[in-house]
Amino acid sequence: MTEAKRVAMLEPPKGKVHIILDTDTACEVDDQFALSYAVRAAQDGELILDGIHATLVDDDPADGMERSYQEILKVLHLVKGTEYIPVARRGSAQRMTKGGGPIPSEAADHLIEVAMDDSREGPLYVVAIGAGTNIASALMMKPEIKERIVVVWLAGNSLHWHDALECNFIQDVAAAQYILDCGVPLTLMPAWNVIAALVTSIYELEHYLDGKSEIATYLVQNVRNYIEANKKEDEAWSQIIWDIAGIGYILHPEWFDTRLVPTPMLTDGDYHHQEVSWASNPQRHLMRIGDFVRRDPLYMDVFRKIGRE
Repeated sequence: MTEAKRVAMLEPPKGKVHIILDTDTACEVDDQFALSYAVRAAQDGELILDGIHATLVDDDPADGMERSYQEILKVLHLVKGTEYIPVARRGSAQRMTKGGGPIPSEAADHLIEVAMDDSREGPLYVVAIGAGTNIASALMMKPEIKERIVVVWLAGNSLHWHDALECNFIQDVAAAQYILDCGVPLTLMPAWNVIAALVTSIYELEHYLDGKSEIATYLVQNVRNYIEANKKEDEAWSQIIWDIAGIGYILHPEWFDTRLVPTPMLTDGDYHHQEVSWASNPQRHLMRIGDFVRRDPLYMDVFRKIGRE
């Protein structure tokens, strides 16, 4: 791929685009918000949802992937998005190894199939809100898809941050390294200190969502349960609903300040030895990175879509 083509593909999305959502839906409480947001946007005709892929998470990656897949099905029922169950796919059941090959899965096969569909106009946007295993595997299996997809990935931290220790990277460091190195058009939404602005409280969620719809009530209760399990006594509490950022960027890129930068390298590490950090090389291919997100309009769009029957 030429740099000119990559830069053209990295222009912020315009209009109604095709997406695949790649999600570790059983991780914490934010993926369910993102999935519900994506389904409601698709039902409103604002995007075309071509696939929902479960990715691995936690110490037992196969179990984490399966729990994520089952949670996808649960959310689809609650959001009344059962028309998307046929495009839900199980992902890789194990992590990649550096220098190793792809991890085959239904999700990787489906990503290749959708990416190679000549009937689509424009690129397929792969909105990744979990580990990169499915995406890296598909790119290894069919390198040609890098000419047809744009990966929008909530992962890593800002380039000036002291490390790149972020959940979606350390779940599969080898996959993250491959995605960063292979030249696929990549828009990176860093966790700290960009998407960390998407902070909310249980009081705001209760005000806008509780009792408003079946899925909205479920999401709020999920957050309540998470508070009870994690909040320390006499401590203030807030929660960042990180993963709505990927869908928000697809729908309203004007709410994000982004720029083109040379793609950084990611140092070695693994799930248990997590000393990963950025390494720079100004000669590397370009990617787009997020610098700022406008929190309030994004949350109001989420609340309006999810908080209706």
